[in-house]
Amino acid sequence: MEGERHLIVEGPDGSIAIAFNQEVPPPEPPVMQTIIRITGLAFCEKGKAVTCIFCYIAMFMLTWFFRFIDIVNACLMFTTLITVVTGWSNGTYQIMVHGILSIMTVVPLMVIDMWGTAIYQLGVAVLCLYLNYTVKYVTSFQLEP
Repeated sequence: MEGERHLIVEGPDGSIAIAFNQEVPPPEPPVMQTIIRITGLAFCEKGKAVTCIFCYIAMFMLTWFFRFIDIVNACLMFTTLITVVTGWSNGTYQIMVHGILSIMTVVPLMVIDMWGTAIYQLGVAVLCLYLNYTVKYVTSFQLEP
């Protein structure tokens, strides 16, 4: 039995002994992998406060003007506010989409002389960029063989 590190040897009197072959290296220990999971997001307090302010402005514009863009703004700001407050782990995608949609509407709103709404959209786009740059990931570590 070559290649084995331990061997059971039975003596002539019936006793059992364990033989040890030093030429065979010991088995390698299992490699442990560290798995890092993102369990949530932590946004700064300034970002949360400004998101709340922009949400209030969106609700005001919705009740005052009730245009299609105001309905879309109110829905997007509400979901961004919920994402920022709850720290949902996939929240950066929603915030990024909101920022991209806001920056894409600035120029068309300026062309049709809706300057107030264009400035609001620019502010929302800057807020979304700020939120994405200042987000902290809440992680959990797990060791697996």
